[in-house]
Amino acid sequence: MPKNWPPEILYLTAPAYSKTLSSHHLTSLKSPPKDLLLLPIPPSTPRGPSPLVKITPITTPSHPACGQNGLFAASDLKPGQFILQYLGIIHASPNPNSTTDSEEVRRDHDPHADSDYDLSLDRELGIGIDAHGMGNEARFINDYRGVAEKANAEFRECWDGRTGEKGMGVWVLGEGKKASGKGKGVRKGQEILVSYGRGFWGARKDVEEEGG
Repeated sequence: MPKNWPPEILYLTAPAYSKTLSSHHLTSLKSPPKDLLLLPIPPSTPRGPSPLVKITPITTPSHPACGQNGLFAASDLKPGQFILQYLGIIHASPNPNSTTDSEEVRRDHDPHADSDYDLSLDRELGIGIDAHGMGNEARFINDYRGVAEKANAEFRECWDGRTGEKGMGVWVLGEGKKASGKGKGVRKGQEILVSYGRGFWGARKDVEEEGG
């Protein structure tokens, strides 16, 4: 168990699978797309706590996640380096391509719809990975907004040769991308930051406005 891991969250060393996944969903996860080259997870990547990162409480008052946790580099990380896999429960959302159900109806029937930890793995099939109630250190990665000028890492779909299925991983931004520190990687003690995307923040704003 990693240091500072919250006891109420189940720690995973491999993906969990929801009963909402059909045989078609599972087959899709085991089939690498022919038109897309997925980055491989290095076979030497250990199961369990990653030696490359550490969960650290955020105490800086100006940090948007002050009072919560962040994920920091435990050693210098090179541009383009694989950091860790994003683990959670892999699930299928109901009626992902429905033209009759409203967004409100879909959210009412999808327990993952309001999760801040749910990443899309296959939009066409409505497959996602939710780390709200279970996951690994990657669930503590914060958005760069309000913390740094640019992200220094990114989420990318990947292929796990150890299990023979698709997944989601975290990589240091490469030298050719606009990472903070001019693409020089992530220094030891520096917070690992990604971009959640405008869609995430737009949805958060809508929820806050609905809540008054």
